[in-house]
Amino acid sequence: MKSLPAQPNQSLIDGLACLQTIATIASPVGSRELARQLGMEPTRANRLLKTLAHLGLTTQDAKSKYAIGPAIHVLSAQTLFASGLLQRALPVLRALHQIDAIVALGVLWNDQVSYLCHALPGRPLEEGIGRFGVFPATQSSIGMALLARKKDAEIRVLFKGKEIPNYGSGLTGLIRDLNIVRRQGYAGVDDSNGGASLAVPVGENPISAIAVSGTAVRRNRADVLQSLTQSVAGLAH
Repeated sequence: MKSLPAQPNQSLIDGLACLQTIATIASPVGSRELARQLGMEPTRANRLLKTLAHLGLTTQDAKSKYAIGPAIHVLSAQTLFASGLLQRALPVLRALHQIDAIVALGVLWNDQVSYLCHALPGRPLEEGIGRFGVFPATQSSIGMALLARKKDAEIRVLFKGKEIPNYGSGLTGLIRDLNIVRRQGYAGVDDSNGGASLAVPVGENPISAIAVSGTAVRRNRADVLQSLTQSVAGLAH
């Protein structure tokens, strides 16, 4: 997480926090509940939500609860088109999907991973676009691959005062594992069901990473890692 500028606009920061929280909740939420989750004054949250609704970024139902508005879908579509990330990645994801494993493309947002694509084996790749929400970064190979590109000081700020999923030992254990990821150049996570997940960041200054996971990955780890690394290297150029 980058440090704040000298004169940050707190209203903008709080408004975006409201918007992001609404975007990660499956059902509409009231302003008081949202304020409680964010540790914000209810009147401030209500004022921000009404402003967001005026812009079409949120919408209010008959029970005065808020959900994502149409402007968010427009913004999302425009962003995906402008960045070209998903469009460029689709051929790579499609090729990796032949491994009979889950393939995923995700980006890091604070201490969470947001999946642009999370496709199940044996199912059309297109079904995986937008099917999965946010997930704790420390429980995700994509999250670990992208967290490892941050400095230790940034990691300490990001997780200060928080419980860290998968890390009862706290920051010490997390930073130890991130150092391993940095040396390897990829993140590997084994699960209790006999599967494994491997993730490689895209590009020199990555905002995204691609992962392959499943029992096939654990059985053929070296071959899958080679295919994943070569595929992502081609995407980065």
